[in-house]
Amino acid sequence: MRRPAARATGSPLRPLARLLLDAAFDRPGTCSDELGRVTGEELWEAGLLHRVTPAVARAVRGWDEVPEVWRIPLEVGRNRQMLRHLRALEDLKGIGAAFDRAGIAWVAVKGATLASVVWPHADMREYYDLDLLVEPAAFRDAVEIVESTGGRLLDRNWPALRASGRGELAMVGQHGTHVDLHWHLAVAPSVRRAFPLDVDVMLARRRHHDLSAVSLPMLDPEDQALHVAVHAAQAGANRLMWLADVYYASQDVDWDELERRSRAARAAVPVALVLDGAYRVAGEHGVPHPGLARAAAGAWGRLVRARDDRHPFPGLPGDSKLGGNVYSAARSSVAASVWRLGSNHAKVRYYGWQHRTGRDVARPLQHDVPDARARDAYFAIAASGGRE
Repeated sequence: MRRPAARATGSPLRPLARLLLDAAFDRPGTCSDELGRVTGEELWEAGLLHRVTPAVARAVRGWDEVPEVWRIPLEVGRNRQMLRHLRALEDLKGIGAAFDRAGIAWVAVKGATLASVVWPHADMREYYDLDLLVEPAAFRDAVEIVESTGGRLLDRNWPALRASGRGELAMVGQHGTHVDLHWHLAVAPSVRRAFPLDVDVMLARRRHHDLSAVSLPMLDPEDQALHVAVHAAQAGANRLMWLADVYYASQDVDWDELERRSRAARAAVPVALVLDGAYRVAGEHGVPHPGLARAAAGAWGRLVRARDDRHPFPGLPGDSKLGGNVYSAARSSVAASVWRLGSNHAKVRYYGWQHRTGRDVARPLQHDVPDARARDAYFAIAASGGRE
């Protein structure tokens, strides 16, 4: 994998932002006088914001001098991530073997796969959850199988789950890993309607990667890049980890096929925008494909670039305008994007009002609300792939 060049254009980055960027893209750096004045707390908070503390720890190993106040934050960040990674792999082995015995088609997505296979080194990417996607028709069986391996269900508010129609359930694996068990890659029904990804087709295209005595099923390169780009866009594309995901996942793709699949899922605009942003942040000129470059150069893309030019990436804790609504609102047309941007702002105001007035409830889906009919209805939605 080629190492991206340092960013040559745009507003100068602050030393700490430059360190995060170099670490995420596996570039060597040195400790300047300005960087040496960064406190351990500032380093910890910035690394946590962008989920790249382990990458920073790796990046500074070769430095002649490392500020002493950084030692504990970097050691803690890297060691915690490696422990989470090893624990996740143990849960992955047990659950995956049980799925295989039951003949259920499945893949691991996001954290474990990206850290182990996609990023240059397994000790660079921070993650907390084990995300598994199973064929929708077998989702109910898959939940029972995870429980049979020693896992347990966290989401148990069946009326709320039925009403939400969300494409995943939160569980905990035998070894303590938080497991997000998906029957669809798009969790919210509104996102599934906006971007109609065919999960069964994606599972049929899966590939296997040998990892630590485990054959790890994962999405093929084009589906992997499509998924992480859509996920990054919906999350706001405002964390360095997400843009690095997109950059690394796109290194070995068939670009024409990626464009075709993106357009089939009505996701060409958000995918192109995030790819364009990832390549620019990595120090390159933009998305290296003419069709996707054109999709990123439309009216909404110009708005996104103007916003990015005003707020150089990556931002740091305490900065204003860290959000990424212009990315999460991106749709196939400007009109649809404007409508989604307004809807997103309304949701943010509503949730803020709930929090200020004490009306928000912590983890409502994890309240134990037994309801057999609602449970059956939820699993029926899952089995249909959300088409009910």
